[in-house]
Amino acid sequence: MSFVHGLKIGQILKNADIVATFRCGNMGGMRRSRTTNTLVIVSDYTKGIYHDKWIGGVLHYTGMGKSSDQDINWAQNRTLAECGYNGVDVHLFEVMDAGEYVYCGKIELVSKPYIEIQPGEDGKDRKVWMFPIRPVPDNNVQKPQMFVFKDMEDYKTRGKDVDAEYAKMMADRKKNKGKAPIVVPRVISKPEAKPKMEIPIEIVGKQINHKVFGMGVISAVEGGSILIDFDTVGTKKMGYEFCVEKKLIEFM
Repeated sequence: MSFVHGLKIGQILKNADIVATFRCGNMGGMRRSRTTNTLVIVSDYTKGIYHDKWIGGVLHYTGMGKSSDQDINWAQNRTLAECGYNGVDVHLFEVMDAGEYVYCGKIELVSKPYIEIQPGEDGKDRKVWMFPIRPVPDNNVQKPQMFVFKDMEDYKTRGKDVDAEYAKMMADRKKNKGKAPIVVPRVISKPEAKPKMEIPIEIVGKQINHKVFGMGVISAVEGGSILIDFDTVGTKKMGYEFCVEKKLIEFM
C-alpha cells in the first residue's frame, strides 16, 4: 500500500516539512525512508551541482554523487533505478528559490538510465547517471523555464548554451546577495493581423443560395457584413468573410 502523505501538486514546503512528512533525512538530493518506504528526490536548481533538464515532459535527473564517476549500484542510485519493481514510491521536489521545495508528485522511470558527462563539484568532468523520469499522473506543476525543452531537437538547439546561461544567473544571484536576478523576457513578435476581406460593391443585387436559408438577394453592404433578403426568412445580416470562408453562400 502506498504511503499517504496528504500533499498537493505544486505545494511549497520547507526542508523540515519534507523530513517530517516522509520521515527521511534532511540532506542530499536523494533521501530514502524505510519507515514510509519512499524515496524523496530533489532537483535543486539553486546550487548548480547537477544539470537536470526537462525534455518533452520528461525530467532527465542526475544521479547521486558530487565528484568522480557515479555508480548506478551505489546507495539511492540503485533504489531509483529499480523503482519499477522494488516497491519503493519515489516523490519529486524541485527547488527554484532557495529553501522552497515545490512538490511535483510521484514519479516513474520511463526509460533506462544512461551515462552523461558533467562537471563534478571539483569542476572536473566525470560520468554521471541520468534517470529519465516523469510524474504520474502527469501534471502542469511549475518548472524552471531555462531547463524546459519542447523535444530533443529543441534541446540540441538551445541546450548547449543553457549551462553557461545558468552559471551567469547564479553569479548574478550571488552578487546580489541571494536576490533573484532581473530576467528580461524574450520579446515574441505577434503575427501580423490578417487583412480584412474587401466586399466588392457590385455584389449588391446578386442572387445567392444559402446552405441553410435557401434563395435570396444581396440588398446592401454594411462594413464587413452583407444584408440578404431571403424568400423564406426575410432579411438577415451576415459576415461576408465568414460566409465565403465557410462556403455558406453560392452566387447564382
